[in-house]
Amino acid sequence: MKRYGMLCLLILLMAGCSQNNREKAIEYLVQHQVNDASLIVFTDKPAERSFITDLQTHMNYINNQKLRKEGPVTNVNFYDVHDEQQFNYEQIFNMSTYPYMILIEKGQIVLETQEPEEIVKYYEKR
Repeated sequence: MKRYGMLCLLILLMAGCSQNNREKAIEYLVQHQVNDASLIVFTDKPAERSFITDLQTHMNYINNQKLRKEGPVTNVNFYDVHDEQQFNYEQIFNMSTYPYMILIEKGQIVLETQEPEEIVKYYEKR
C-alpha cells in the first residue's frame, strides 16, 4: 500500500513538472513579442520556400485586412527541433509532423496547426 501511495505521488509530481515546463517554454517563446501575438513555427529541416511564401501570404492577408482587432501579428519565429534548444519542444508540445505552428496570444496557445490557411480561418471566425 505504501508503494502504491509513493507511485501516485511520483506520477503527480511528474505531471506537475511537465505542465510547468510547458508554461516556461511558452514564456520563453514569447518573451520578445509585440502586440501580444506570436506565431511559432517548428520544423525538422530547413523550411521549403513554397511553405514560407504561403505562410507570408496568409500572414500579410491577416494583417492587411486587420482580421486581428488587437493589432497585427508581427512575431513569426522559426525553430528547428533538431537544433539544441533550452526546451524539448517536440516532447512538450507533442509534435510528430512538421511544419508545426503554434499561435500564442497573451501568453496562451490559441491555435495549433500545420496549415497556414487555418490561421486565417481562426481570425475570420473571431
